[in-house]
Amino acid sequence: MRSTWTLALVVACGGGSSTSPTDAAPDEPSPYVVDAPDPGQPTASLAEIGTALQAAFDQVLTVNAVPVEAAYADAMTDRTYDCPYEYATPDGTYWYDSCDTEDGAAYDGYVFALGEQGVYDDASGLYVDYWYAFGAATVETMEGHHLELAGGAVRYKTYGDYGGLSLESYYSDVGGSFRWDGPEARGTWLEQGLDPDLTWQVNVFAGEPAMYLDGGFSGFTGGWAVAFDDNVFGSTGIGMPCELEVSGTVGVRAPDGTWYDIRFDGSDGTDPDFDPAACDGCGTAFFQGEAMGEVCADTAGLLAAAVTPW
Repeated sequence: MRSTWTLALVVACGGGSSTSPTDAAPDEPSPYVVDAPDPGQPTASLAEIGTALQAAFDQVLTVNAVPVEAAYADAMTDRTYDCPYEYATPDGTYWYDSCDTEDGAAYDGYVFALGEQGVYDDASGLYVDYWYAFGAATVETMEGHHLELAGGAVRYKTYGDYGGLSLESYYSDVGGSFRWDGPEARGTWLEQGLDPDLTWQVNVFAGEPAMYLDGGFSGFTGGWAVAFDDNVFGSTGIGMPCELEVSGTVGVRAPDGTWYDIRFDGSDGTDPDFDPAACDGCGTAFFQGEAMGEVCADTAGLLAAAVTPW
């Protein structure tokens, strides 16, 4: 049955019509609940999902800001004193320009950038190396190389003695569209044309790593994508309860657009009910909420890469 306010709205929208609601032909009631479409069937096999997941684990720590830093440094070597004109600020350099140099380089857009090495932090007693850049710009170098930067890239490395133990902490946050066809891209995710929106951090205490993964990237292994969701992982040598699998759920998207969630049994170390027997390197794959079976991934390479991501 229609509510009183719905009927009043119908009459008001009728304007000066002489037809009363009682004279009008009765309307068929509109459905208030729409049946959900059939989610269909999974198009990827467990083996294909496992292969994509393994590729994501093997590559995730290489998807960082370092290649963007190298590409930007090379792309800026052709600049002149006024093209693009750079402003020095407490937060780094800034340029906003559209210009061509006499030697044939071209700059268009804007970029903020800052980087320093060996900065001592009085509060922690540690040293910091860092670089960041964000903006929206294209650059054509004298050699004909092309840079596209649309987003932000940040990398930190903190190191020193912390509580009597050697500490190295790595942090990377890359999000946006980045393209570079110069030599610095060779062998990196820039050459593969990946699209990242990925944050990760690795803390290494006395050679034993623990890491945090969030976000993802697309365009690997023939068009797959991965989405991490606050996943934690680390070595039992520093008290992490499971080093064979991450905590939480990792999603992978097949090239045809179908998503698969792999729910793992790892722990971030805060769960008092964690069952060590569940730490076996395997998780349950789901499609549209329905379990498909087990998917396993070898995390040894990820653990080894975490010791020195760059």
